[in-house]
Parts: sequence; structure tokens; C-alpha cells
Amino acid sequence: MTETSAFTRSPHFGRDATAATYRDIHLPRVFTPWARVLLEIVPPRAGERVLDVATGPGTVAREAAKLVGPDGSIKAVDISAAMLAVGRDWPPEPGAAPIDYIEAPATEMPLNNEAFDVAYCQQGLQHMADPYAALQEIKRLLKPGGRLGVALWQQSPFGLFRQAVAELGLPESGPQPSDFGRDPAALAQAIHSAGFQGVQVQSRQLVSILEGGIQQGLQVAIATSAAARMQELRPEQQEAVRAVITRALEPLVQADGVHLTSIANIASAQKPS
Repeated sequence: MTETSAFTRSPHFGRDATAATYRDIHLPRVFTPWARVLLEIVPPRAGERVLDVATGPGTVAREAAKLVGPDGSIKAVDISAAMLAVGRDWPPEPGAAPIDYIEAPATEMPLNNEAFDVAYCQQGLQHMADPYAALQEIKRLLKPGGRLGVALWQQSPFGLFRQAVAELGLPESGPQPSDFGRDPAALAQAIHSAGFQGVQVQSRQLVSILEGGIQQGLQVAIATSAAARMQELRPEQQEAVRAVITRALEPLVQADGVHLTSIANIASAQKPS
């Protein structure tokens, strides 16, 4: 499926290089720890049918598969073929539920009504062109009484990269993620407006350590929207981007690597019975 601005604000996720960086660096240090927090707050139960929206490389899907076990099932949906390829290549874990990876936008998922017990979306809604429509589509797919768990950055671990690059005054780097979900009260209202009840939002904080130091931090930065068009810049501009990101990372260096702090708003809700 071709990624267009009709569905996504972050087309860089469709690049193989971005997907590889997520697999090797982001996933174990940032997104898997956060997935476990999300599943702690909205836990799936053994044997349940789970939907993971904007699954990326399948982070939440794999963690949920271990919890629901072999009698459960997982549908993992994403618009990025590159990210889904990472998920499909991941070795299955013994005793985990099977995962079916589906390439589709979150607003038009080719799945049956009221098919799932619980649905998740980790750090995906802010990258969607229409997050409200995605929430309504998720509600369509949940059974009556089905549960929802979503996570969105209040403070992204990658925000300092965007701030640093913005100081350079370079040409607009294309679509950027929105601020959707950054305010807890606004997130709760959006989920309620989509037709969910019992909405609760809590904030959690984690520190991710890039043990590879500043060089690993640069790899992470180049795979975010902050530097998504690096290859289109002149060599001197590329060097300026690396230099300003390096300066932003230097105060975060500790003995064991670069420490990136993130805060997520995690919402739980339920479809009316």
C-alpha cells in the first residue's frame, strides 16, 4: 500500500532504513519497555483476541501475544510495509499467540465488526492524518464492553532532536507528528468523543539508555521526523544537523550512555456494552 498524506503525517516510517533503526535501537530501548507499561495498565487476558493498531515492527503485538497465550490471537495493523516486514521476520516465541500482520491505514482496517476483546495503539495516533477517525474505527472493531489502551507522548524522548534542528532554520522538513494526546485532559475528551466510556488517563515516565553514546543518538535522530529528509540536504547542511544534535545530546551523556527521558499519557477506556 502506498503511504500518502491522506493517511499519515510521518511517511518516513515507510523507509527500510528507518524500520531497521527501529528494530535495532528504538525497539529494545524505548518501545518495548513502554509496551510493557501499556499492557500493565490495560492487561490482555489469556485466550483473548487482540488488535494492535499502528503496530510498527510489532512491539505491543509480540508482548501481548505472550500474555494471551496460544489460545489467543493478535491482529497487528500498520500502514508501513517496511515496519511490517520487521515484525513478520521476528522469530515467534513458544507458547505465544499467533500474530497476523496486516498492511492498512488505521481508519480503514479490513476487519470484521466487533471482533476484538481489547485494542491497543502505542505512539501511533499523533502520526495519523485523522486520529479521531482512527479511534472510531477501533471502536467499530471492539466487542461491546471491549477495552482500549492507547499511549501518546507528553514528552517524547526524540523531541530534543526536533527542537535542535528547528534552530537551524532549514527548509520545512515535510509532515510532522501532531500534538494529539500531549495534553491528558484533551486526550480523555477525544476518546470520550469517539464513543468510549470510563476513560482514564495516567502519566508515566521512563529513561531510555543509549549505551552507544552520541553516535547511537545520532542514528536514532536520523530515523525520526526531525531529520527525515537528511539525504535531501546539502553536505554542509547535513553536517550542521549532526553538529546541533550532538550538542543537544552532550548534556545527557552519563557513564553508561545517553539518557533520554520520556513521559507518556496512557489512556484506558471501554466500548459501551
